[in-house]
Amino acid sequence: MKIFSLGMEQLTVNELKSAGFTVITQNVLPEPTHTEGQMLMVTSDQVPVPGLSELRRKYTNTTILYIYLQKGVRGYHAVHMLCESLGIYFMPPRCTSSAVVEKIRFILDEDSDERCNLVGFFGSGPGIGCTSVAKLFARRIAAAGHRVILLGMDLYDPGYDRKAAISLDRLRPKITGKLIHAEDFEQFVKQEGYLYLPGNYDYLSAQDYQEEEIEYLLNTAGENADVVIADFGSIPESAAWYVGMFKSVLHMLVTHPKHEYRLEPLLELAGHMDLHPQDFQFIINRSNVEEVTSSKNLALRYGSEIALELPYYQPFQESLPLGKKELQHVDDKVHALLVSLGLATEARKKGMFI
Repeated sequence: MKIFSLGMEQLTVNELKSAGFTVITQNVLPEPTHTEGQMLMVTSDQVPVPGLSELRRKYTNTTILYIYLQKGVRGYHAVHMLCESLGIYFMPPRCTSSAVVEKIRFILDEDSDERCNLVGFFGSGPGIGCTSVAKLFARRIAAAGHRVILLGMDLYDPGYDRKAAISLDRLRPKITGKLIHAEDFEQFVKQEGYLYLPGNYDYLSAQDYQEEEIEYLLNTAGENADVVIADFGSIPESAAWYVGMFKSVLHMLVTHPKHEYRLEPLLELAGHMDLHPQDFQFIINRSNVEEVTSSKNLALRYGSEIALELPYYQPFQESLPLGKKELQHVDDKVHALLVSLGLATEARKKGMFI
């Protein structure tokens, strides 16, 4: 299938060509007869939202992919709904070149053989314990004998109580210049068996980070670790949060029943990125704090699985002081995670077989 591209940046076009697709760059909309049975990829800069109905009417027999460029958490839900009603595929703002490639593979029902070892941790609200839980998993995966890099990708909170010699903002010049080398990861903070990059201390620059920069860091870390754990925090309006949603092979959502009202808009937002509730594993933090809604009812309502339930601990502890039984439960989940990444063998199930 040929892809007629109007308004896409050259970096994305090159990535599509590298992925094996035939891309024909356009300066104006092509003739409908040329695109019959093919794909038309067009941005909102070239075709404003009010023109979508006419676009669909004009290109009846063409697969259309609409790249919406206006950033902002709110504002594109209605656009996505319109595209859905017109039979047009939709890409939200902040999508990277590789996300566009994966979307086209999804449309064409092609499998990607790209190996991904990124496990993303997302929170349902500030202070929910996203960083602490990400560190717990990093620690236990490292204890299982794997090389783990933990990236603090929360652009609004470094997740580290002390000013570190290395952090996301201090590393940024190398990220921007695409100059990260294997030895740079050895400069990360060494914590309990894994390498840790604290997040962004310069919160005034949070909106300055670009999606391509974040993707480069995640890809480079993936090449230098068995498992990359990334703490993307709880604030969706950042380049890191969006890229993490697109690139993570596993999505861990740290939450609590009292955040039920937060989960609905978060999962709705994820839906615009082709993610569904079943793509998320809930980690219920402070599960022993009583609430009207139980953890089980929370999971049933949204259709997600509960990976773990962790009790409440006093704040400001570097590592969660789990008991032996709780630690075993975490290790069981870590083993399942490693099996899914191809880094451990599936355990033989115990029981009687007749």
